[in-house]
Amino acid sequence: MEKSLSEQIAYFVKNTKYENLPLELIELIKEALIDYVGVTIAGKEVKNVVDTKEYIKTRTNLKEATIFGCKEQSSVEYTAMINAMASHILDYDDVSWTTIGHPTVVVAPVAFAMAEKYNKTAKDMILAYALGVEVMHKLAQKTMPNISKKGWHTTCVYGVFGAVVAASVLKGSSFEVIINAIGIAASKASGIRSNFGTGTKSYHTGLASFNAIEALYLATYGLNSSVKALEDTDGFIQTYADINLLEDYNLNLGINWDLLEFGLVFKQYPCCSASHPAADLIKNLTQKYLLEDINIEKIEVGCSLLAPKELICDFPKNALEAKFSMRYAIASMIIYKNLGLEEFTNKKVKEKKVQELMKKIDISIDSEFKKLGFIGTSPTRIKIKTKNIEIEEINYLAKGNPEKKLSEQEIKDKFFQCTKGLENQEKLFNLLKSFEKEKNLLRLLEYIK
Repeated sequence: MEKSLSEQIAYFVKNTKYENLPLELIELIKEALIDYVGVTIAGKEVKNVVDTKEYIKTRTNLKEATIFGCKEQSSVEYTAMINAMASHILDYDDVSWTTIGHPTVVVAPVAFAMAEKYNKTAKDMILAYALGVEVMHKLAQKTMPNISKKGWHTTCVYGVFGAVVAASVLKGSSFEVIINAIGIAASKASGIRSNFGTGTKSYHTGLASFNAIEALYLATYGLNSSVKALEDTDGFIQTYADINLLEDYNLNLGINWDLLEFGLVFKQYPCCSASHPAADLIKNLTQKYLLEDINIEKIEVGCSLLAPKELICDFPKNALEAKFSMRYAIASMIIYKNLGLEEFTNKKVKEKKVQELMKKIDISIDSEFKKLGFIGTSPTRIKIKTKNIEIEEINYLAKGNPEKKLSEQEIKDKFFQCTKGLENQEKLFNLLKSFEKEKNLLRLLEYIK
């Protein structure tokens, strides 16, 4: 009898060991965890995160897991929620084109919190991460781009499944509990793209992490769900992706690892990845032609189908909105010659020269890129007219993609930028580089505090 999707996932979880993971996959996961720890610490003091942390103090007195960047602890689900929010609030976190979303910031917070609570090793955490991300990506292979086209925030929608798998690995849950937890998670999948440019976008990651752990515990205490909650009539796939019947019900879990086939994107800039090819291109053109805002008469940007759906803040009024603005990414790179953490302040966004230059930028769907469909890589064509010259160039792919990898030094520089002010930066970085050797997380958590 054909296994349901939930049964395939449960079987994958119960029958895959750390020793089954390819060494190349383990190395990539360690890179992802280095990036995750860095961006989480960088985001810990952002107001939306701090405010939410104050809220959770009113909800629980449990001290089960460590909140990054401080000496505080909370329940495992609330800790995962806060750490997930902190890691996503700056939009500096890694990206998967399989989901067109952010896998690490929903799976890693759960893995860290659950591993701490249940006294697991780094190898256990790496396994939990590997299985969680693989499940969410294999579900995405069946349902993308439909889910994104319908306006769902894919990070949260797929992330709850990746996170519930990671949690079940670290808790050592039974086959039956895993199946029920997946079905419960299917009723908890959520997150709408209209909240991009607000604090709620980062809450989506926290929501997925929280919901995953809660789903697992509810299943542990006996709450049941449909074994076909994913593929049945009115199930997850039909409801969220508007697909009535899958052509193939085999998820092929553990055969071809999605992360090895398609990799992860590690960001250079703390903003939506849809603006990154344009930012790279403008950076190069500014250096090549010595562009200055006062000489620019018009900039035309041709983009792909997805870009306008993600970059929804045309003329941002604050730093958070600017993270979802193609116009700001271009204006910042021309005026400030950079698009780093320092450029995302309310003051810099409101700068008169920036606001004036953004008015000179026109954005439309490029006819060539439209033919590529609903892709996440966001190829960009830019035409610039100045008082003296006209320029037109294309960038198909931002640096940070697997085909244009960041160097080891660039990865380290980003980590140190994100963790500046933290004691033992070098020791923490080196520990994460050899993370699989750690028998427990206490030393790591002491550095992160």
